[in-house]
Amino acid sequence: MSKITTHAVIGLLCVYLMTSQLSVAAEENATSNRRTTVGSQALTEMSGMTASAIHNNRYWAHNDSGDRARLFVFDGNGTVLSELKIKGAGAFDWEDMDSFSDGSDGFLLVGDIGDNMAFRPFTDVYLVKEPTELKSPTTEGQVLRHFILNNEDGPRDAEALAVDGRARFVYILSKRDTHPRLYRFSLDALPGQPVPLNYLGEVRSIPSVDKHQAQGTGRISHFSPTAMAFSPEGDAAIIVTLRNTYYFPRATNQTWLQALNETPMVVKVKRMPQIEAGTFSRDGAQLLIGSEGIPAKIEILPRPKSK
Repeated sequence: MSKITTHAVIGLLCVYLMTSQLSVAAEENATSNRRTTVGSQALTEMSGMTASAIHNNRYWAHNDSGDRARLFVFDGNGTVLSELKIKGAGAFDWEDMDSFSDGSDGFLLVGDIGDNMAFRPFTDVYLVKEPTELKSPTTEGQVLRHFILNNEDGPRDAEALAVDGRARFVYILSKRDTHPRLYRFSLDALPGQPVPLNYLGEVRSIPSVDKHQAQGTGRISHFSPTAMAFSPEGDAAIIVTLRNTYYFPRATNQTWLQALNETPMVVKVKRMPQIEAGTFSRDGAQLLIGSEGIPAKIEILPRPKSK
C-alpha cells in the first residue's frame, strides 16, 4: 500500500470543503424561491399587486374586471389583513396598481386601463391614500384624485402600470399593439379636465432585442405585458408576461423608455394559471410574481443581480 503524503491529505481536504460549500450554495439557491398563496376566497382573479409604500411586508392586490372597487392587503405569507373599499371609484376593468410615498404619507394608484376591444375613449386611474392602520377586517378609503386619461393616439388595451414617485410620472405599457407602446402622464396634471396620455415610444426588447418579434395587431402572445413595476430606488424595472418576467436594470442617466429597450434578464417562475401581477418588495430586494386563481398564487424570489 502506498503512503499518503501530507500534501495529498491537504488536497483531499480542500476538495471536500469546496464540494461542501458548493452543495450548501446549491441548497440555498434551490430554496431562495418561495411559493405562497393568498388566504382569501374573494381574490379570485388577481390582476394587480404592489408593495405598501409605508408598511414593511405588506402587499396590496385587486381583482380583474367584474369585481367591486376594493383592494386586499396581505403579508408575505399570504395572510389577508384587511379589505379596503374605495368610495368614488368605478371598476370597469382594473388591470394593475402601484404605490408611492411623498415622504410622510403613502398612496395607491389603481389603473382601470383594460380595453380588450379598444373602444374606450377614456380610461381611468384612481389615487387613494394608503391607510396607516390595517387592523380592521374592512376599511373605507376615498378617491383623492380621479385621472381621466385621454389617449392621444386612440384607444389602447393596457394591463401594465408603474409609478415613478420621484419624477411624479405614471407610466402605462400597452398590451395588444404590434409592439408594446409606452405612455405616461403627470401626477400633477391640472385637475378638472381629461389628462393627456403622452406616447413615448415602442418597447422592442422582449424576450431580447435580437429575438423580439411583432405580434398581430389586437392579438396577444406569451410576450404581451400583463404588469409592470419600477424598483423603489428607480434603478430597475420588471415587465411581467404570461410566461416569464423580464428584469431591466436602469443606468443613472437613462430614461425609462431607454432602459426598457435594453435586452432584459429573464426571470423564470414555476408555471401558474394566469400570471398578471408583479412588484418589487418595499426594500427592493425581492420580486413577487402573482397569478389569478383560487387561491391566488405568488412566487417570491430574490431580485436578480445586474451583470
